[in-house]
Amino acid sequence: MSERRGLYASAAADLDQRRAVRMGGLVGCISALRRSGVWAGLDTRLHVHVPAGSKRLRVDEVAAVGRDRSTPRSDTSFLAEAGAPRVHWQRPVEQIPFGRDCGTTDWIVPPLLALRQAVLCQDEEHAIASIDSALHTRFIAHGQLDLLFETLPSRLRRLRRELDPLADSGTESIFRVRLRRLGHVVELQRAVPGSSKFDALVDDVVAIDLDSKRWHSDDRQQIWDYDKTLQSIAWGRPVIRILPHHLFEYWPETLQAIERAVDDARKLRRYRRGRPKSARF
Repeated sequence: MSERRGLYASAAADLDQRRAVRMGGLVGCISALRRSGVWAGLDTRLHVHVPAGSKRLRVDEVAAVGRDRSTPRSDTSFLAEAGAPRVHWQRPVEQIPFGRDCGTTDWIVPPLLALRQAVLCQDEEHAIASIDSALHTRFIAHGQLDLLFETLPSRLRRLRRELDPLADSGTESIFRVRLRRLGHVVELQRAVPGSSKFDALVDDVVAIDLDSKRWHSDDRQQIWDYDKTLQSIAWGRPVIRILPHHLFEYWPETLQAIERAVDDARKLRRYRRGRPKSARF
């Protein structure tokens, strides 16, 4: 695939970089986040930032290119899927130097601008998850939040109250947002006495772990998870383990199970606290 006139990509560039250059733009939005290990939602298209007024972007030509598996990096999970890219046209506010002094290269938008694009591009819960992740991974500094929210539409500025960079993953952020908006108290990274931390504790009575194949597939991690679950139950705190599938495709049933477990655990706690000490077990 040839480069655009005046723009060139080296032989070491991966396909996403070459596709962006071919369009005369930069890797941006969630594609830029994903390359840095920041939560980038479920959209796997390539997102490209182009200057306002750009013409002849050759979107069809770029869309026809298959996914590249020959990148020299061992981890290719950040690469976008084949197909038409999502184009982001430069807005007037994006002319602000969003951190150009932070070592940003000429083929990808600066971190703060990428995050701003991602917030505008996603729904609220994924936007919050992206900001949480950007803070947690130090993709942006906490002090940059003021500039981020100053340049966002007023309707989105209230999201700042829902941020919590303690979340280890985007799924933790989304889980927290959903439960807190329903009135539940959700504490992140709560430890079990004698064991390690659970991803979340709901209403101080039910522990939650949000598992994934990436982090919970090897034998050592599975043993750790089972030990932690048994330890929590031994302390009288039930545990629910859910997968991304349960969060994004099976949520009504998942929520029903969690709220039933919370209700039962509350009743049991009240019952135990109301019994005479001599009668407790």
